[in-house]
Amino acid sequence: MAEFDPATARKRTAILVVHGIGSQRALETVRGVIRGVWLDEKNPADKGKRIWTHPERDGSDIDLAVMTTNTVPDSPDGRLVDFHELYWAHLMSETKAVAVLLWLYELVRKGPIMKLGMNELWWAAAIFLCLMNLSFAVLVLQGILLFSRNVAQIMLVAPFLLLVASLLLGLLVALKWGAVRIIGLLAIALAGGAVLIAVYVWIGRKFPGIAASAGNPGIPDGAELFTQIALPTLIALIATLLIMGRQGLRAFWRAIFISVVLFGIFIVADRYWHPESEFVLTVIKAWLWALNSPWSVAAASAVIGLYLIINAAFLQPYLGDAARYFRNSPANVAVRRAIRKEAVDRLANLHASGQYDRIVVVAHSLGTVVAYDMQRAYFSRVCNELPPVEELGTDFDAIDSAKWQPEDAKATIEDKKALRIKARATIASIAAAAAKPTPQQQKPNPLQPKSWLVTDFVTLGSALTHAYFLMCLGKTAADLKAEGRLNTEQDLKDDFARRVGEREFPTCPPKRLDRDGLLTFTNPKTHRKQIHNGALFGLTRWSNIYFPRRQLFWGDAIGGALSPIFGYHIVDLAVSTKNAGGDDFFTHTAYWDVRRAPDTCQAPHIVTLRKAIDLADTGAAIDLVDEGDDPTAHDGI
Repeated sequence: MAEFDPATARKRTAILVVHGIGSQRALETVRGVIRGVWLDEKNPADKGKRIWTHPERDGSDIDLAVMTTNTVPDSPDGRLVDFHELYWAHLMSETKAVAVLLWLYELVRKGPIMKLGMNELWWAAAIFLCLMNLSFAVLVLQGILLFSRNVAQIMLVAPFLLLVASLLLGLLVALKWGAVRIIGLLAIALAGGAVLIAVYVWIGRKFPGIAASAGNPGIPDGAELFTQIALPTLIALIATLLIMGRQGLRAFWRAIFISVVLFGIFIVADRYWHPESEFVLTVIKAWLWALNSPWSVAAASAVIGLYLIINAAFLQPYLGDAARYFRNSPANVAVRRAIRKEAVDRLANLHASGQYDRIVVVAHSLGTVVAYDMQRAYFSRVCNELPPVEELGTDFDAIDSAKWQPEDAKATIEDKKALRIKARATIASIAAAAAKPTPQQQKPNPLQPKSWLVTDFVTLGSALTHAYFLMCLGKTAADLKAEGRLNTEQDLKDDFARRVGEREFPTCPPKRLDRDGLLTFTNPKTHRKQIHNGALFGLTRWSNIYFPRRQLFWGDAIGGALSPIFGYHIVDLAVSTKNAGGDDFFTHTAYWDVRRAPDTCQAPHIVTLRKAIDLADTGAAIDLVDEGDDPTAHDGI
């Protein structure tokens, strides 16, 4: 077999598809994208198109095959296209249920500061988690009560006396060693404990209870009453404050309101069915989260059972991936690094192969975050090795000297088209410059990572629309209000702006800093212009396709507009599965679905996807700017 020579071979386009969350099968997403943009057997426009499957050139992986087309119609140079898939689901398998639950608790701590219109989902989840805390408290205390021979006071008295004894021992040790500061704190704690003991004794004597008799189950004394009725709720309250913070308390009071409503329903129902029973006894057993309530175990089991069902059906297989990718626990960091390494190596191999002069990254859902991280990591690796800026032509200079800024929504359609035209020309210049042999070489060295060939980044239902909420750090809304700051999102936005200013998060267009150009900075050592690592999306066109969300589950609740966050030269494209417009139920996985009735392959979401990827590279991705959203329509994000 003849050796592959990248200098003489016809160049091709690589489409790198990055799948989203869930238990994905290898090649499932890339085959869907191929049906959407290249070969739909029921689409007359695809007549004569073919696809072949073959292993990667190095033959190391036959599970992730490359899918190659015949000549793309209308392509000026008669090019072929190779479809690749970045498969990362195997690195994210076996997410533990507790990891998902802990991540949900962390999201609750941030407060209802999600995208406009999505806070209802936060409130529903937060209130449900508070009901789970109450359920856990009831079931744990019921188990303890069972082993305490049903003497409720023991559950309160024994742990409390153990705590008091520990504080007393600590005070004696502190007195011996003269630890003045600790002595004061321990003395105050012991004094508080003495007060609680006195109150407990007073309640027991003031409300001695009514002894049980024939036909009368009896009324517990005050101490027992407190233990049975108030203790589970008190423990759940403390747990909510510790785990979910002040934002959790806001949801907890709403969970209590729901419980009060059920409390009233129980009293009415019990009086209706058992009018002969004493009203006091009815009230005592009516609180849903009381240990003596006939409802408590059944209600707690129902809440936890419902969570387990939701977790098995949706949370663990779908949000489990997001929990592990976004939550910064040590084990998750290792998984995230493995995914990013796999992604960067895959993109590096495409560049080093010498087969391609154009790469398009198409990503879906959480895969858009993986693809974003992949591109910014790889570009940081190669930006210092790209061809000298003097060799990249006037289009590069025009972008570099432009005054565009990511937060400026006033860029016109002509401005956005100009950036896309010049960015495409600049990628062609980079490809041509990288293909030239150096004076020391007879032919180019394809293994030298000195090119950037990603012309387009196409995001579908992108989780990046929640970047403030998922990727940034900041104080909660309650903390900000306590400081007198009314803009409860500002902390997260400030953190995002800081990362942009530090060039951690590339934007489209790039953020201009100090006297740097849009794409370059002056190296203080060489005094020459050099491409900086934040220039990525000044060279790569970013198109974002999403189904608008309406009434929470109609459309796509995960995806949304990106330009108000990552820069107003991103072209946001709101689509529908119907030419007549309107919403379908849960369209998060419908972006390449060519079977959606009634318009199937002619539906707006398929037409837009084909234009954004633009296999023929005839400028459809540039003309798509005319169909983009009005930037002012997303000011509320």
